[in-house]
Amino acid sequence: MERHSYALDGSRFADTRDKIFNHGRFYSHQPPLLATLEAPLYWVIYAAGLQFSNNAPFDWAFYLFVLFTNGLAFALTVVVLDSVFALAAIPAPARAFYALVLPLGTWLLPYGAVSDNHGISALLLAFVIYLLLAIETRGPSLWRCWLLGGAMGLASVIEVLPLVSFVPLVAVHLAVRADPRRRAHLLAAGVAFLLPLLAHAALNVPITGDVVPAGLHFELFDYPGSPFDATTLSGDVKVRPVAELFGYANEAMFTRKGFFTLAPVMFIGLLSGVLGWRWWRRFRGVHLVLIAGTLASLAVSLLTTNNFGGVAVGFRHATYLAPAFLILLLPVLASRQRWVNAASGAIAVMAIGSAVVLTVYAVRWPWDDLILPLAKPLGPWQSYLPVVGHVLTGVP
Repeated sequence: MERHSYALDGSRFADTRDKIFNHGRFYSHQPPLLATLEAPLYWVIYAAGLQFSNNAPFDWAFYLFVLFTNGLAFALTVVVLDSVFALAAIPAPARAFYALVLPLGTWLLPYGAVSDNHGISALLLAFVIYLLLAIETRGPSLWRCWLLGGAMGLASVIEVLPLVSFVPLVAVHLAVRADPRRRAHLLAAGVAFLLPLLAHAALNVPITGDVVPAGLHFELFDYPGSPFDATTLSGDVKVRPVAELFGYANEAMFTRKGFFTLAPVMFIGLLSGVLGWRWWRRFRGVHLVLIAGTLASLAVSLLTTNNFGGVAVGFRHATYLAPAFLILLLPVLASRQRWVNAASGAIAVMAIGSAVVLTVYAVRWPWDDLILPLAKPLGPWQSYLPVVGHVLTGVP
């Protein structure tokens, strides 16, 4: 924003690893629309006399930027989950408690403490699921369908994975349940979906030459001094034996990166989605979208990576799925049976335990190769409460 260019050359971020080289310039490998939408916030921060710095004792600009992007997205995800739980008739005190506590026990917690696209896309996915359930319970409307299409479009150009998982499933779901007399609803969803894609195209074509995100242009990572090669790039299908693929999936989900092991509420949500088949009968279409979309996203993530998403905690490509896993817990959370209520309480306690572990080992710096068994040394208290540490000591 300061230089009115998407090129990294001459910026304080020119030495970042995650970049491409095209037209004689370096660019971020991330799709450009999210950065464009977040630029007005940085303009406000910059106008207040602050700017990003790589070597300041405490970067107030970065802290405020994260607070009002991913931090706000996490807070809004809690609000959306509360609304979803309300649609399932969970009583007010309980649903507010679950909406707040359960996300803390997922990878949304560490990735909500830094600047990335996963928290934003998680919010968008949560909103999509809420709208699908609202359409089922309250009926379709032009406004709901417009919001649904827009949220799906934004998620597709920010995270990319939804484009090959949730988008086709949502499209089929809407087409199957659509009232032939209300084709305007489908049209509203379709137009709203296309708008973010057109905005992405207008920004991306000057950078890569086409609409394909820079991160999928593998040839643009081939430049002198590039840290990337065929073994470290994600996005293309990695052809490998079935046993090797299952071994990689086990390492990503359970043993090495501990995606489910360190955040078990998400795995319980997946099990609940399967075992709670009868409860979902009134929302069968949405249920199928949730199950199939989540599994498809996980499958594509595992098939197109071989380095667990690089140096990052958990399996970051699947972070945005956290709201889907939590919403699949509805058969347990909404049950009125006493023993199931006890299970709901146990799940909440488990989420709190995960939140403690993630806070201690992952929140301090999510861009770290955190692996199981956990042997990472703890940092000074200031690294967990950087704002307090900076105010009291002047050092983060």
